[in-house]
Amino acid sequence: MRKKIRRRLKGGHLLMRAFGGGLVSSASDSVGIRFTGVEPQRERRVSELARRLKRGVYLGATSDQVDAAEKRLKKKGALRCARRAAAGDAAPHPVVIGVQLAKTLRVDLCDGITIQAQGLGAQEQLKLRVVGIFYTGNQNLDGYYANITLTDARRLLRLGKGVHQVAVILPSQKGSAAAAKTVRAALGNDSSLDVLTWDKAMPEMAEFIAMKKSTGFVFILIVVVIMAIGVLNTVLMSVMERVREFGVMRALGAGPGRILALVLTEGALLGALGVAAGVVISMPLIHYLETTGIVYPKPMEAAGVSIQAIKAKLELGTLIAYSLGLFLTTVVASFTPALRAARVHVLKAVHQA
Repeated sequence: MRKKIRRRLKGGHLLMRAFGGGLVSSASDSVGIRFTGVEPQRERRVSELARRLKRGVYLGATSDQVDAAEKRLKKKGALRCARRAAAGDAAPHPVVIGVQLAKTLRVDLCDGITIQAQGLGAQEQLKLRVVGIFYTGNQNLDGYYANITLTDARRLLRLGKGVHQVAVILPSQKGSAAAAKTVRAALGNDSSLDVLTWDKAMPEMAEFIAMKKSTGFVFILIVVVIMAIGVLNTVLMSVMERVREFGVMRALGAGPGRILALVLTEGALLGALGVAAGVVISMPLIHYLETTGIVYPKPMEAAGVSIQAIKAKLELGTLIAYSLGLFLTTVVASFTPALRAARVHVLKAVHQA
């Protein structure tokens, strides 16, 4: 199945996962948890947990990664359980858990824990060694979640070679709908299998993002209205202070159309300079938001997802669209003062003090 889907998809990562729940226990305590069986080498490329490790290493770590982790711990051999087994030795059963779960079970790196789970048959149990401890700020993840290898999850749940999920991780969400169609076609449109895009799989997050977009649109609309009022006031004051000048121009033969074009041109120049200045001034801030972003002191949870920082991404199409929109708004706001200048009464304007 993996090969069939990969042949039709272009780019992205294809991951196989198994999910389960059960009781995890240590020498001192026990608690119910949820766990996910993953393919370590593939998962670590996209997994947020692999980037949130507070101590230790992620599943499937290489010898160099284990050495680097032990160096940070300043204790050689502290992660001996994370190293690959020598020829003839039993394969290790690693697990990565959250900080709160580690505190609850009173375990540290390389300590043993046992997971009991009900799979497709009798209850199974498996002893694992803690190779990594992560921190996300999400209480559910940090206190009741673990990552184990797909091989161990299949054994616990008696799945054989089966999985619960085939995840396609794309570079951008824009291609999710097309990817879903491709996957459905690769699976022969099997009605027993659900093919979901990210917004269908995570409806709460989709609603949260839609709400944020709506709020952002309203905010931008308010800013545009305020800007239009400011431009209208500026151009109108300029026109009122130059009534005599417009009267003289009309007396010398300038038609209403020329006066209208003159004021509109001034408004257009005002808008162009404003947009250019705004782009230049905002570039350093945008660069900061792209590289560092708004970092929360403590991770914030939204729709079941832990958010540590919010970063921006500048898209050329969006920049051009908003710049053009603001420029046109300036021109439209200048139209009323320009019309007033074009309709000025020549005699009254010339004799105005």
